[in-house]
Amino acid sequence: MIMAISLPLVISNQLAGTCFIAGGDDKNIALITSLHQIGSGNDINIAVPAHFGDVSRPQPYPLIQAPTFKLNLGLAEPFLDLAILLLPRFPDLIVPVFPNFIQFADEIKIGEEVLVAGYPFAPMGSILETVQICHVSALGMRQMGVASRRELILSAQTYIGSSGSPVMRRSDGKVCGIVRGCLAPPSGASVGNMPLGSDSNITYATSAHVVPNLIIEALNNG
Repeated sequence: MIMAISLPLVISNQLAGTCFIAGGDDKNIALITSLHQIGSGNDINIAVPAHFGDVSRPQPYPLIQAPTFKLNLGLAEPFLDLAILLLPRFPDLIVPVFPNFIQFADEIKIGEEVLVAGYPFAPMGSILETVQICHVSALGMRQMGVASRRELILSAQTYIGSSGSPVMRRSDGKVCGIVRGCLAPPSGASVGNMPLGSDSNITYATSAHVVPNLIIEALNNG
């Protein structure tokens, strides 16, 4: 079973969240993440921890530092909140462990078990990859004016650094979504006398069915 390799995203020398290997060609390795993490940052890097994004391996912790490699923005898709980042194929350290492709799921069903693999506490300086097991609670179609986009609603509590994490079907490892964020009630909101926090057990993920075409476009442009 091919599993996505997730790595910490570094924006302007600050750990920001998660990205993962999504494909590649002879010139570049393509990674994907949530566009909102990048913001106005023009200094985009990945950190490569000692376990090389293979979450099944033991991870030294706390990890104070890790080598970083500069990425180029290959494609930005604001409507889908996705960004394709390109890494030139020159770092000998990481090329051997980066596959040219992973598998994407065309569809996913309600109730299917999925894995979310990423660095939820990256904004707090933690390079520790974790995996969360959850289920697809609903299939969403987010309306944005006259257009719409497919989303997965997951029974998972995610954090700021989880943005950009791959959502993988547990049965076969295929990527079916990219974490976009969680339900965050307005500041000060409450139900009766009970205040609502900023974290919830509802996570939104952009459907991954569009990713293969975006990767091809980004690589062709790169």
